[in-house]
Order: sequence, then C-alpha cells, then structure tokens
Amino acid sequence: MRAITPSPKRRRMQMSLLKATAAILVVATCAGVSSAVGGSRQSIPVFRVGSTTIATLNYDKSNSGYYYGMGQLILEPLVVLSKAGKIEPWLAQSWNQSGPTTYVYHLRRGAKFSDGAPLTARDVVFSLNFYRKQGSANSYNFPSTLKSITAVNPSTVKITFAAPNAAWAVIPTGAQLGIFEEKFYEQHKATFGQPGTGVIGTGPWAITKFDPTSGAQLTANSHYWGGAVSIKQIQWTFYSSETSEALAFRSGEIDLAFPSDNKSFAATAGTKLVTAPGEQLEVTLSMNTLVAPWSDVHVRRAVAHAVNRQALIAAYGGYAQPVSTLIPPVLLRQLGSQSQINSALRSVPTYTYSVAKAKAELKKSAYPNGAKVTLAALNQPAIVNMTQVLKTQLAAIGIQATIKVENVDPNTAEITGSDRKAVQSQIAPYGGVSPDPGGIYDYALGSKNASSGNWNASNWSNATVDGLIAKGFAATKASTRLQIYGQLLTQLGQNVPYVPIAMVNGTVAVASKYTWPTFDSFWANLGPWALGIRAVK
Repeated sequence: MRAITPSPKRRRMQMSLLKATAAILVVATCAGVSSAVGGSRQSIPVFRVGSTTIATLNYDKSNSGYYYGMGQLILEPLVVLSKAGKIEPWLAQSWNQSGPTTYVYHLRRGAKFSDGAPLTARDVVFSLNFYRKQGSANSYNFPSTLKSITAVNPSTVKITFAAPNAAWAVIPTGAQLGIFEEKFYEQHKATFGQPGTGVIGTGPWAITKFDPTSGAQLTANSHYWGGAVSIKQIQWTFYSSETSEALAFRSGEIDLAFPSDNKSFAATAGTKLVTAPGEQLEVTLSMNTLVAPWSDVHVRRAVAHAVNRQALIAAYGGYAQPVSTLIPPVLLRQLGSQSQINSALRSVPTYTYSVAKAKAELKKSAYPNGAKVTLAALNQPAIVNMTQVLKTQLAAIGIQATIKVENVDPNTAEITGSDRKAVQSQIAPYGGVSPDPGGIYDYALGSKNASSGNWNASNWSNATVDGLIAKGFAATKASTRLQIYGQLLTQLGQNVPYVPIAMVNGTVAVASKYTWPTFDSFWANLGPWALGIRAVK
C-alpha cells in the first residue's frame, strides 16, 4: 500500500487532535478572531465568488450550501481547526471534556446573530438536534452513543454520550454543523434555507439576496463578534457549468472558485490553481451489495482488480494520488509510526491492477460471463470523465456499464433515501467529514448508516464491523485504535464494498490581486474561510 507522508506541520496537527480526544482538557478563551483564519485588515469593497447553483442553505436537506463554500460565511461552528491543527474556540469561547463521556461548551459572550439577537445555548441545542434527527442529510455526524444535547444555562451547552467517543472532539469543527437562529427557523419552517428566505447566522457575513437563477449577495455583518471584517460585500454568481465559470474567472468577472474539474478549469481559466496535499477526501467506487451483481463478493473483488487507478486519476485531471484503503493513510499517522501502521495493515488484502486476476475472480462468481450494471456519476466533468474510463475498464472483464449522470442534490436524495437500492454503484468523493481517522466509519459503514438519512452507499456491514466501529470510537489509546482500524480495513479488504481510488488535493482558483495564505485541504474546518482572503498590496 502506498502511504502519503504528512508534512511536519500536519503531524503536529494529528498529534494535537489525538491529545485533544484522549485527555480531559480545557481550551483557553480566545479573545478575538482565531488564528485559524487571520484575515487582512485592508478593506476589500467587493469580493466575487462563483460556483454551481446552491439550491438551499438548509443542511438538513442538502450539503451543497457548505460544499460550495457559501454556508461557512454565514453559519459558524462551535470550534474550529487552526492552521497548525489545534482545536480552537469559535462560537464556544471555551470548552472542556469534564469526563470521558461529557463535553461542555461555554458560548462566546457578546456573540450575536446578524439580526442583532444574542446567541444562546438554546439556539445551539436546537441547531445540533435539527441536524441530528433521523433523515437529516447530516445525521451521520452524531454517533449512536450520543445521549443528549442540552442547555445547562443560557450560555452553556452539554453533550453527553453513553460511552466514550474519541472522534467527537473534532466533529463540531465541521462546516455542516453551523449554528442558526431558532427563532428565524420557527418563523420560516416551510422555506427555511431556500432562496428568498435563507438563514440567520452569527457569521461575518449575512445573506441579503439569494436567487436560485443568478446567485447571492452577502454583506458584512455589523453585529459580528469578531469585529469589522475586511470584505464588505461578497457577490456570489451561479453558473450552469464549470466551463462558463472558468471563462468568467479568465475574464475577471469572479475572484475565486472551487473547481472540481481541476485540469480543465485551470486551462480554460488561464490560471494556476492553489493546491494543498490531499489528506482526507477520497474518490471511491461504491458497490451496493443489496443489488445484483454487486451482492456477489467475487464480482466486487473482480472489479477491485480491474481498476487501474493511474488511468482513472489521469481521467480526473490529476491533482490526486492513488490510494487503496478507505481510511486515508495520512490520517493513520496520528495513531502510530509508519512501522506500526505497516504492522497493523499487514493482513489487509490488496488488489493489484490485473485484468487476468479480475477475470479469474469473476469466474468464481454467479456471473462468470459478465453482467450489466448502472454507474451513477455526479454531474462534475472530472467525475464523469473518470466514470467513463471505469466503464471501459469494466468492459475489459465483461461487465457492461450504463452511466447515469446526476446533480449533487438528487444524488444525495437517492443515496440517503429510504429506497436503499436506488443507487447501484458510483464513483464519488468520500471522506472529508472529520480529521479523525475513524470519521469515515461514522457515516460510510455500519448497519446504522445503511438506512434512510444515512450515507452507507454500499449498504454493507456485519456484526464484526459494527462491533469494531463502536470499539474504535470508545478506545482513547492510539495504539488500540490503530489495531482496531487495521481489523476494520481487513474486513473491508475481504468484502470489498468500496474500492478506494485516489486522494484528492485541495484546490482553489484565486485572482492574482488576492491571496489566501491559510488555504489547505481542511479549509472547510478553519472557520469562515473568506476571513483568510488578503488583498495583494
């Protein structure tokens, strides 16, 4: 297996995360805007961003609001990750783990929503329980061992677990858990988050215009607890395709974009992308084990041998490295040395690219002469290109694939819907939910997540896996967790519900008159990202 070596700074990050989850600690009060973002004080009248259409900022229904970066500027989390990788206060001015199963968050004094109303523990409790409820697109963030989220007093929130959960400390840094105003939700239940209504948050910017056909306008929040922000207005334009977005960047109509088809975007936009090493987001092939022929383990193993990762990465446009385990290898480095990792993964089956081995494995299945399948593909050029190459690779062993291209929101609805057979298989980005090495298991695997509102696209699990997932979160000793995840990866290697393909680099296009020095692949966990934008003097 190819391991990705983290930078010294990332190693420090990983060790700090481990210490944060393994010890009873108190985080000191943060007096101002955290070093996680560190924006310039030079005033920027208007900053222009482009993206695909964002249908809603209601994270209960869709991930697109934070996936494309808008939501982070309006809704803020309790804590964030600093550039150095430490968990730092944000809306929670301080927090402590008062026991192995209890986290207490003390809210920042003076924090207000953009309408001037004070932030209260009730708003936090309501927001987190809103995301937690069954059927929510973000319920995967909340472990089954979580017992309660309660307001101790107007400025204190307590989160209680039935058993220790080593991954929880970093989960509240996620953009998908941004806090919103309960009162505003109650007044706009039917249209909450949608264009024309939007959301009310505590972020540096408030949404003042939201049109599904054109874009949005964000204006500096005069009540922002961090003080005056340098960017006074953000103009957000929606584009029907990434090509039109790239042309807009080239002509100077927008200043920033998060491309998905990196190679094509860079060429069309005439720019060099800012990149950061991929450290948690994987592109992975999922195979729905509830649907034939994916229900046959020999078919899945055959596909694992048929996948040529280098060819798929080339189709993706580069900006990625091959990977063969569902846990990104770099995240395992926080649990042990490379030699310890190698020892823990010694029994994990690997599948080298070999058409001959793939055909031999297929002969052991109920489909020795091949089968017909449907591959869903997110409507992103890089993913579609990769899926088309996979179709050719599968054809080489007798599996004939039909490609079904889908936009993000309909695809999310299918994967997380009650019909667990709706998506047969697809290549899609997986991971990215937590810097904790067990984060992927909190939503992509396990019986709990093979249900409505959850993200186990393979719908595969067994009693052993369910038990190991629970043990992985309950254990706080790094070496113990490493051994547990070695056993989990062995189960995955034997049963192959997913075929990991590539670790994706973090990328962003930034106009030459601006810089973003804090950008890395964890940018969504660094707080309101636009606070890090600086004008070039």
